[in-house]
Amino acid sequence: MKFIVFIFMFYIGFSSYLLSDEIIDCSQFDKISAKYVECKAKNLKSNLNKKQSEMKSKVENINKTETVKKIKKSTFGQKLLKFKNSKTGSDFLKKNDN
Repeated sequence: MKFIVFIFMFYIGFSSYLLSDEIIDCSQFDKISAKYVECKAKNLKSNLNKKQSEMKSKVENINKTETVKKIKKSTFGQKLLKFKNSKTGSDFLKKNDN
């Protein structure tokens, strides 16, 4: 029973932490105080999380860009694909292009 209560409390604490990704006004704190530094750190963390999710979406869609399509059609792209698909060095060095 204690384990279930612990899991429930952990879930409540964790979900409230995730929902606090909004930017807080730090001007209400003294610039020398620890609360001001903590506020700035939370704002920085929320901004970094937003930028990280934006970059992840760009990386996931990288194969759809025109540059990647051109590279895959080029000779270098074909050799790179052959290198990635070869299991050994002798497979890569074979002359036949299957």
